[in-house]
Amino acid sequence: MLKCIGLAVIGTFAARVAAAQSPVERGKALMETRNYNEAKAVLQPVGQTDATAAFYLGQIAMEQNDASKAVDWMERAVSLNPRSSLNYDWLGRAYGLQAEHTSKLKLPFLAGRTRSALEKSIALDPNNLEAREDMIVFYLKAPGFLGGGQDKARAMAQEIQRRSAYRGAVAWARVCSEVKDKACLERQLNLLVNSYPDSSAGYTSYASYYVTEKHYDKAFALIDQLLRRKPNDPAALYAYGRTASFSGMNLERGEQALKEYMASPIPTGPSIAHAHYRLGLIEEKKGAKDLARREYQAALRLDPGQHEASKALAALGG
Repeated sequence: MLKCIGLAVIGTFAARVAAAQSPVERGKALMETRNYNEAKAVLQPVGQTDATAAFYLGQIAMEQNDASKAVDWMERAVSLNPRSSLNYDWLGRAYGLQAEHTSKLKLPFLAGRTRSALEKSIALDPNNLEAREDMIVFYLKAPGFLGGGQDKARAMAQEIQRRSAYRGAVAWARVCSEVKDKACLERQLNLLVNSYPDSSAGYTSYASYYVTEKHYDKAFALIDQLLRRKPNDPAALYAYGRTASFSGMNLERGEQALKEYMASPIPTGPSIAHAHYRLGLIEEKKGAKDLARREYQAALRLDPGQHEASKALAALGG
């Protein structure tokens, strides 16, 4: 009897705590467990007047590959809090996502908006290194007549390095990879792994490089090294599954790694849709076409714009 009363009291207390949370707090909690549609339902009623709610709604739209909605919500977040460097950085990302799906006629317009938003983010907070890293991505992708350029990317990487040796190495690795400077890339990746052994970025970036070079054994060895240090690291789990999907090696373990990645509470990096796509590739390599088809369909339900999954599904006969 006392146990039942105790459980009832606990349940009542939990309900009161949940009720006391603001819509923004509840929405954030739902986002962190990847319940995006439920999070939207909670956040949308306050999104037009609350900058943080608008920002979270923009993040959800980005996760769901809805560029138009992402831009709408990030513009709203900026209008409600125009002094936030973070808001401008994510607005730049949203414009960049929109640019990936636009016509050539609209591309210059969106490129200009992307650059302006990122420049504003950096002006508001010169130490916002994520905004500086996003600017490097812009410089490397955009042609010179739209404001891009490899020299600008190098200068920004140097500026990041001046502020943070670790983030500078990450930035230089990105630049070296994009300009096909293998010696520079290997130097930066070695620096990351050896000087920052508790960081996932060096290991996973180096493993990705080895996958590109088809040195799969070396890629798996690096990821195993990271997993021994951090057994449940989401980035390492995804990297293992990704390597398995490319190589056709260690398929069972790769499958398990991707399932653990998708079950992790707050995954960082690739979306769950991408993980389903990678899992589909593994199932296909195992000869389990029905399971592969199911994973590709799951990827497309989460992200209808997942073109790789769409092509893979069509190759299997839908």
